[in-house]
Amino acid sequence: MKFFRPFRQNSKGNFDYIKYALGEVILVVVGILIALQVNNFNEKRIEKRAMKDYFQKISFNINADIKESERLLKFRQNHIVGCNKVSKALIENNFSDQLLIQKAIFEMIIEVQLNYNKDAFESLKSSGYLRYLKNEELEESLNDYYNQINQIEMFEIDQRDWANELELELDRNGFFYSYTQLDQKVHTDLFTLMGNYNSELKNHPGHKIIMRLLFRGGTNNSFLTGFYENHIKTGNQLIEILNQEINY
Repeated sequence: MKFFRPFRQNSKGNFDYIKYALGEVILVVVGILIALQVNNFNEKRIEKRAMKDYFQKISFNINADIKESERLLKFRQNHIVGCNKVSKALIENNFSDQLLIQKAIFEMIIEVQLNYNKDAFESLKSSGYLRYLKNEELEESLNDYYNQINQIEMFEIDQRDWANELELELDRNGFFYSYTQLDQKVHTDLFTLMGNYNSELKNHPGHKIIMRLLFRGGTNNSFLTGFYENHIKTGNQLIEILNQEINY
């Protein structure tokens, strides 16, 4: 019928337009999805590269930290032996090794430098990348490792502050003035023989403080040396885990 022919023609044209429009929409959606996928891929690649970079820096820091703990462990082990030898010698009124006596005392009151480096780990935490870490063993090992450093620092600082207080007492009661014979000679460094520990000094009030210092120094194997040993062990294990992530 001629009357319905224009409607049929218009309907066909509208249908073709709708198909074309739907095709355009689908193409746009597909294009957006592809772009998002490419963007996600690039972000993951950048994230993975950044994580590896952080892991390499952390591994470098840990290697240096392990050497620092090995140095401090050796220092503490030698100092423990020295403190106990001097304690025994003073109890027995044996003043023959004056340099050993001086070394044991001074190593308790001179501050021990701690040179641990947490910069790379702190940068990783600040970056926000740590939340993407899927390796639970690595995350747990990192936290354990840096908690051990905090424990060592806390113990060393506590001992330093305690020893500093006793040093002030020794200064106030005149023990160091008498021991180092400041009214008799000039001292130019702390590593040559400065004083003479004798039976007269044993009667000085400061002698009891010296024995307290030597007691704590001689018992550091109860806690502090174990902290260093555990830190070295944990550090070596963590480096292995980090290398696996770096080489993955």
